[in-house]
Amino acid sequence: MKRITFIRHAKVDMDSSRPICARELAAWEEAYNTAPIVTDLLPGDALLESLRSADYVVSSRLRRSIDSLKLLEVEINECDTLFNEAAIPALNGRFIKLKPVHWLVLFRMLSLLGIGRWAKRLRESRAEAQKAAERLSEFSVEHDHIVLMGHGVMNWLIRKELYKKGWKRKSREVHGNWGCTVMFFKI
Repeated sequence: MKRITFIRHAKVDMDSSRPICARELAAWEEAYNTAPIVTDLLPGDALLESLRSADYVVSSRLRRSIDSLKLLEVEINECDTLFNEAAIPALNGRFIKLKPVHWLVLFRMLSLLGIGRWAKRLRESRAEAQKAAERLSEFSVEHDHIVLMGHGVMNWLIRKELYKKGWKRKSREVHGNWGCTVMFFKI
């Protein structure tokens, strides 16, 4: 049986509690993408065992994913932008201020509803997820257990593409930091 374990990176060490306007979201995203991770909140033993049993470890190129694997002393076999988090579209508003997490929730909802530039960004992310799912499927030809250290939304989009290819979910989806979801494919 082939297996892919999707893991969301460690918590990012950045204060995101200050409300910002929409036009500040791009700068916030850039800061988030380069911020260090919190190193004193480690995952549970089950996740560590899953990482150690992997034949092949893949990571996005974003710092939080790479640093998460380094923290756990896990060697990365492949690092690719294909697995980076879905990007946020550029916004110009300056009158409404929300916490960044609230902007992200709003953005994701608008994306799923197919509204404006948010829908365009989601289409682009889905296209990337299709390529990423194909890449993971290719890896599974040679490797029985692959681990992907990635991001909440992109991991979810990739899993949706793998469902279409016959992969099944073995565990419930977990989206928080250090969240882990396992998929399998019976040969």
